[in-house]
Amino acid sequence: MAATAGRNLRIKYDADGAGGSAAVVIAGARTESLTFNNEAIDITDKDDVGVRTLLDDIGTKSMDLSCEGVLVDNTLIELAHAATTSAALHTFEIEIAGIRKYTGSFFISSFEASGAEGTDPVTFTMSLQSSGAVASASV
Repeated sequence: MAATAGRNLRIKYDADGAGGSAAVVIAGARTESLTFNNEAIDITDKDDVGVRTLLDDIGTKSMDLSCEGVLVDNTLIELAHAATTSAALHTFEIEIAGIRKYTGSFFISSFEASGAEGTDPVTFTMSLQSSGAVASASV
């Protein structure tokens, strides 16, 4: 795989869950990240003489997304508000242009908007956790 620019990793919100062109990038994002998680199943017992033994299987697979940037519209505020009152799962895509795209339901585990006095803009940080299977496709 050839190196690619950081701007080619984008998190997109898919309001209607249809995917493709319906998904829009998170406006104002400066930094986005994707983390794959695989939780091991520890089967260590007294007969393992103090050496950890893991089952050759994955206990829980998950994906975490995070994003931070400048708050330029009300989309994220509305999603964060909805998560505290009713709808907790939303469809998001994360794409590394020319490499791979992932699509799934995500839970907004945290959202923070902050502002400082002076000439700084209102900024945000957001963390998302997958719920259910995440689809993957080459792009």
